[in-house]
Amino acid sequence: MSNTVFSIDGHEIGGARVFVIAEIGNNHNGSLELAKQLVDAAIEAGADCAKFQLRDRSALYRTKADGSVAEDLGVEYIQDLLNKVELSIEDHRAVRDYCAQRGITYMCTPWDEPSVDVLAGFDVPALKIASADLCNPYLIRKAASLGKPLVLSTGMSFEHEIVRAIDQLKSLQVPFALLHCNSTYPAPESDIQLGYIARLKQLHGVIGYSGHERGTAVTLAAVALGASLVERHITLDRNMEGPDHLASLEPAEFRQLVDGIRQIEKALPWSGPGRHASQGELLNRENLAKSVIAARDIAEGEVFSESALRVASPGQGLAPYKLVELLGKPANRAIAQGEFLFESDLREKLSIDRRYHFPVKWGVPVRYHDFRQYETWVKPDLFEFHLSYRDLGVDPAPYLTQVACTRLVVHAPELFENSELLDLAADDEAYRQRSIDNLQRVVDATHRIAEFFPQADSLLIVANVGGFSADAPFPLAHRKVLYERFLASCAQIDFGRTELVPQNMAPFPWHFGGQRHQNIFMMPDELAAQARAMNMRLCLDLSHLQMTCNHFGLDFQQSLALLLPYSAHLHVADAKGTNGEGVVMGTGDVDWPASWKKIAACPGMGFIPEVWQGHKDHGAGFWSALEYLASLN
Repeated sequence: MSNTVFSIDGHEIGGARVFVIAEIGNNHNGSLELAKQLVDAAIEAGADCAKFQLRDRSALYRTKADGSVAEDLGVEYIQDLLNKVELSIEDHRAVRDYCAQRGITYMCTPWDEPSVDVLAGFDVPALKIASADLCNPYLIRKAASLGKPLVLSTGMSFEHEIVRAIDQLKSLQVPFALLHCNSTYPAPESDIQLGYIARLKQLHGVIGYSGHERGTAVTLAAVALGASLVERHITLDRNMEGPDHLASLEPAEFRQLVDGIRQIEKALPWSGPGRHASQGELLNRENLAKSVIAARDIAEGEVFSESALRVASPGQGLAPYKLVELLGKPANRAIAQGEFLFESDLREKLSIDRRYHFPVKWGVPVRYHDFRQYETWVKPDLFEFHLSYRDLGVDPAPYLTQVACTRLVVHAPELFENSELLDLAADDEAYRQRSIDNLQRVVDATHRIAEFFPQADSLLIVANVGGFSADAPFPLAHRKVLYERFLASCAQIDFGRTELVPQNMAPFPWHFGGQRHQNIFMMPDELAAQARAMNMRLCLDLSHLQMTCNHFGLDFQQSLALLLPYSAHLHVADAKGTNGEGVVMGTGDVDWPASWKKIAACPGMGFIPEVWQGHKDHGAGFWSALEYLASLN
């Protein structure tokens, strides 16, 4: 029991989410009103728990036979302060009820056994044992008798005393957590010995940190080291009289602490073995890393030599450390100067059957420069041209040939001149107008490409239409304004024969290799409602949809069934978690047999495989995805 997670008032203790305790202690200065204000401040700061202290002075402090108290100056000073700042039992009960009313967990530290009896009548969810009582087995036993979880601070203790307390707590059969602590107020950083958290985790499974230092950096570091509970004092004003105010955080600082903890929680998880590159890193690796390329023309059958190869950016081909594996092997194809080498160049020439049959229209994504090559490999129902902003100024005629495809799809660039993303809902009117003008250029380019698709039943333009924000999502109420701007922008564009099909987005799209927040064309119910209201069809990206469902806890199959009737075109790819976009088909979270059954029942639907970097190595990712989907027919 002692090394497993447990619950306090519905909060999991020892799991991935840090339990944050706002230690009010005696910072209320004996005022019930101030105590309630501190509870409010703790809630506003994002704390999970507001903690107080309770003492029975007659039981806590010794007296002489004659009833007098004679202590040294330090203890005398503390007792004088306690005379001024303690709440009555009635006040404690009132503040406990106030916490319940406000929806924050109430916890209290009993400093003596009679105080445990008082708290038993409060039906508290857990008890906190102060560092001063870690060496007091009698108070620990009394507290454990309530059958509630215990949280114990380890300040002022030696390891053998901590071990003794652990042994006792295990024998008492109550769940408990230990907090690393330095019991000085405020604590000098050089005395905190934060690295001891690692040792505590060897002694017990659920470890936290109770801090009295200035600022928040050390507490945040404790979370990074594995603290699953955090306790910090909170005060409305550090200049108030009392022993704890100076070592406390004011509300704004406490809010910063909680925000930092929640950021660290997101940054900590790692699923081994080994290191995994994130989606943003993969994007930047493609753009910034290096590849093996042909230093000159290489004939098919020629043996690779060092003089025929070199390393250059971008990182879209064979990794440089694999160059040595090519040496001495015959080239399985003719390779032009400057062309990438790929994994397939390490193998003998393979014969690939690219004849696919699907119950819906299918195709592959292409660029101008590789269209003719793909057209010799496959005869799909459609091609989806992925354009860059530079392509918009290029005559497509030299690159294209007339085909019998029954559909044409063009994917608008996300990035335009001056590093501007397409955003038809932007706050900045001038920026929005430039996006309108850019989308009109895409429409014009689509009409030019359509000359080579005389049998096409429709000309679809896929676009990520904007509505993103940099640092945080917009307020929900702002979405209505964004959709209104989007519609107003569309009204200024002459679409001609084309049809705009906005693509649904994931919560955290990657732009320039960095993460943004998406606000519109994301939530399934909202997508369906907007498609109806605007009489507009969608490009449904299944990878984006799965990541959205993962993030918001939605049912993917229900969402897919809801959105298919409003969709004209699909981007078919797998997804893992909330940012694992376009992973290899069948390795992510999408239930493909169930999904493909729904898709196959949609006559007139079209799709392309949107596998991450599927075009690399002569479309290896596309062929793999298509073969996987064909196996589901």
